[in-house]
Amino acid sequence: MKYIIQHFIHVISCFVMICFLGSCDTDIESVSITPPSIQEQNPELYAQYLSALRTYKGGKHKVSFGWFDNSKKMPSSQGQSIIAVPDSLDYLVLTHPEKLNNRELSEIKEIKENKGIHTLYEINFITIKEAYEAEKKAFEDNPNNAEKSFSPDFKTYLVDKVQKRLMLCTLFNYDGIVMTFLAKTKIYMTEKEKQTQRAHEKIFLGIAKDWKERHTEKVLVLAGKPQEVDDKEIFNLSNYIITPCLTSTSVSDVAYTLIKANVEGIPSNKLIPLVAMHSNDPADLKTGYWGKKHAAIGTANFIAQEHQAYQVAGLAIDNINNDYYQVRFVYPIIRGAISIMNPIVKK
Repeated sequence: MKYIIQHFIHVISCFVMICFLGSCDTDIESVSITPPSIQEQNPELYAQYLSALRTYKGGKHKVSFGWFDNSKKMPSSQGQSIIAVPDSLDYLVLTHPEKLNNRELSEIKEIKENKGIHTLYEINFITIKEAYEAEKKAFEDNPNNAEKSFSPDFKTYLVDKVQKRLMLCTLFNYDGIVMTFLAKTKIYMTEKEKQTQRAHEKIFLGIAKDWKERHTEKVLVLAGKPQEVDDKEIFNLSNYIITPCLTSTSVSDVAYTLIKANVEGIPSNKLIPLVAMHSNDPADLKTGYWGKKHAAIGTANFIAQEHQAYQVAGLAIDNINNDYYQVRFVYPIIRGAISIMNPIVKK
């Protein structure tokens, strides 16, 4: 593995040198030209770089997930384009997986074939529940004008929405799904509330289990509080288990979340913390930060350490688009976090 990484670093070094030379401009006069891409300048070296990148992705390493807002169907900048996400990313989770246009489909295909980046999307129980409550209120306020397909029975509604959402995987040839079920702590629940949550869990995660058994080639990621799920058999079918740490303010918060998730029945080598990227609002100095440090960087340092009770499989980051717009370098936080988790192997 170390020789693969050394070759990977060597190819990248050459690749970066080409980028540097290609970006030099000694002419003080403004000239309207389109500089050739790196692929055009040295296609052979670029092909070696992509080959080394795919080899690295296929080897043992800490994986990375990035939630990406693809709502802009006609991007006005590279920061809104799928093709521009960091090459070192393993899984790209699209927040708007429906109605993909030809550009998006082409870019998804390119990043997978050339860079080994797999594209997923999320099915979130809470999102479905909130949509149901909104439709239910509209139905009760004015039954005649409400959506005709609305079913007052939430269980029926839940099955219908999850099944329709799952169809997107085949329709757009996604590599898999993220099923998010943020179960609540039962110790504070009444018996009726416990029964309701168990019923919802059985439906939501039961569908996920059945889907994975019929689509073994696809990736199934489970997100939420795994320790609060009753039927833990589903975790044996999942590729990874994401534990949300979006409101964390320190490494202690992340560690505590993972410790709580490390219970009997949960594979200890599949856990991945999900942290927030910083906000685009310059006045917001809390989202995605631990004091003055980026949560993603702090978590990456934590992941790179040795852990006796469990193995952290990687890092997930929300709203990665916000990391693109930087003065000196695009996606510096994400690239830095991935490099920290997967340092260069020395002789």
